[in-house]
Amino acid sequence: MSFFRYFILFPVFAFTFQFDQVIGSEPKFERQVIDAKISIGYGLSIGDVDGDKKLDILLADKSQIVWYRNGDWKRFVMTENLNPRVGTRFLDNVCIASRDLDGDGKVEVAVGANWNPGETTDTEKSGSVHYLIRPEDPTGIWGSVKMDAHEPTVHRMHWMKVAEKEYRLLVLPLHGRGNRGGQGDPVRLLAYVPGKKPEEGNWGSELVDASFHVTHNFDLITFSKETGEEVIILGGKEGIKGIRYSAKETGESPWKSEHMVKNPLSKGVGEVRAYRGNVDDGLITAIEPFHGNELVVYSPPATSGEEPTRTVLDDSLNQGHALGLADVLGTGQLQVIVGWRGPNKDGKVGIRMYEKEEKGWKSHTLDDNGIACEDLKLSDLNGDGKLDVIAAGRATKNVVIYWNRGSQESN
Repeated sequence: MSFFRYFILFPVFAFTFQFDQVIGSEPKFERQVIDAKISIGYGLSIGDVDGDKKLDILLADKSQIVWYRNGDWKRFVMTENLNPRVGTRFLDNVCIASRDLDGDGKVEVAVGANWNPGETTDTEKSGSVHYLIRPEDPTGIWGSVKMDAHEPTVHRMHWMKVAEKEYRLLVLPLHGRGNRGGQGDPVRLLAYVPGKKPEEGNWGSELVDASFHVTHNFDLITFSKETGEEVIILGGKEGIKGIRYSAKETGESPWKSEHMVKNPLSKGVGEVRAYRGNVDDGLITAIEPFHGNELVVYSPPATSGEEPTRTVLDDSLNQGHALGLADVLGTGQLQVIVGWRGPNKDGKVGIRMYEKEEKGWKSHTLDDNGIACEDLKLSDLNGDGKLDVIAAGRATKNVVIYWNRGSQESN
């Protein structure tokens, strides 16, 4: 069975949707800037840092890792300048992952740093992976332990659940070793295996995949509410593939993968997101090509022998760099949220939402030239049952919450 067919046929979740979006209405979001002085805002993560059962915002900024406390949105520095200077400067932080691994209601945090995309060979000068050590007071400075082994150009990371109470830290580089212009060794997606005392740095590693040349991002999809099984959706130069973890003791690698969307159908993927549930099951959205101008969706094929259907929602982006896919509006349909960081033909940056309708997709503007979007996340920050949009802006140097206020009648 092909991976795309597996993606469709695996038992679905039981979700209950509120159909409170009025036909002919416009989504209403309230914009709140919680920080207007960041440096770059490479990566966002959402999780409960202080254990108050409220979701906080974590940010990998240029030289600092910070978090914003839910409620007053006060900013706290967790750590900074994680690596020695290279030449006259510290190399930047570039990614962050947070997840509650031990069930205590507080997230564990990992960080990717030493961002140097032009150096694809020397691991001392490019890339680093750190596990942050929680202090007694989470508003204070966190310690860190650095992984001994890593690839150059570390770029994105996620915590993945592979079994009951068992997790891996997935770390994705931008390039393969020695890569120039997309040529050279393939990108090595690694899974770090925490030891019994992760703070001591006794982590192993596993090779998850090494088949793409140039990657940018990946997503995790939960397939089963009962087992918590998660699947990787990986985007890169050669398209999109799905990767599963199998814990069977066969002597082979536990990581199994299959190409889902290949070139030339795909133009090479920057951002990628996918959905697993009981609406639009198996839908994938992507920004193409790398730092590209096209926002596309892939609908699953009718049979395993067919290609998915590619639909272009927008071809006017300039450096599309942030993506979300969920039922944000509570309509029982999925919406795609996209952010771009370079001024488009109208000289504007921003965030748009695309809503699926009977005759196609309708666009809504969430932010018109107020954020040069580097990353975005979807999360219910105030517990009202609606997904809010959280975004970080590069050139605009801001972190913004777009509070989901439901809908209002359009004129």
